[in-house]
Amino acid sequence: MQYKPENQDLLEAIAEFLRKDILSYVKERDDLVYKTLVSWNMLNVVIRDLEKEELYLIKEIERLSDLLNISLEIPLTLKEKREKVKDLNRKLCELIKNQKISIEHPIWEHVKKTLIENLSISNPRFQL
Repeated sequence: MQYKPENQDLLEAIAEFLRKDILSYVKERDDLVYKTLVSWNMLNVVIRDLEKEELYLIKEIERLSDLLNISLEIPLTLKEKREKVKDLNRKLCELIKNQKISIEHPIWEHVKKTLIENLSISNPRFQL
């Protein structure tokens, strides 16, 4: 049997290579230091997305189904989860558009939680 590394493991190895090996090699070139750091950061965003996307989608589906009073099962595949979130968000947008919703409404807590989850992918230090 042949070992196939996970995509996340490959990305982590590339990110470590950029930070440990390439960064010290290009330290005299500010433009390359900058590009290396940006590349390293982008790889880490992708790694965090791979780690957390599905969990955050499940949480968002659960919150949206509660808010919209819809009983549903969590879809099985990642693609189905993404589509379900899009569909539920369209319904939420219609609700917000057609009703006056006060700032105390639970919808805004959901929006805040979803925003925090999304921002934590690009910046893990983000806290609200």
